[in-house]
Amino acid sequence: KTAAEAEIEREVNQAREELRNKVASLALAGAEQILQREVSDAANSELVDSLAAQL
Repeated sequence: KTAAEAEIEREVNQAREELRNKVASLALAGAEQILQREVSDAANSELVDSLAAQL
């Protein structure tokens, strides 16, 4: 490979990694919003108690 080809490949890989990270962040943000709407106060309290017991 030429130096230019190697540089292009590196930049493409970096762009792919950045895109993966952005997609993951968006997916987590969406899941968080859904969970905030769907989890009742009682269920949330149970989850917190369960996590506290595991600590």
